[in-house]
Amino acid sequence: MSSLSKSISFSPAIRKGIAQVKRDVLGHVPQLQERTGYQFAKKQLTGVYLNQYYTDPIAKSARQAIPGFMTELEERQQAKLVQRRRQGKGPPKKGSGARSKKKK
Repeated sequence: MSSLSKSISFSPAIRKGIAQVKRDVLGHVPQLQERTGYQFAKKQLTGVYLNQYYTDPIAKSARQAIPGFMTELEERQQAKLVQRRRQGKGPPKKGSGARSKKKK
């Protein structure tokens, strides 16, 4: 009975070989007590969803295809600028602003 309870001790080289075979057979990786990045790597990628949500604006490609293309915002700004110029409240011509008059 005492011979059965006695544990068998192997040399360190044999223990290392057994551990290697165990890893190969069972697919375990050694615990190195450091971050491996596995949890980050298995996360689902979000780039595809972000590209679908934030699509590229068509203004750049539309300007190349259609000369004089303007977005709704640009059209609104242009109309507002024309209206303000008619009222005399538009931006001054280059070099005729208050700052340039101050220097002379």
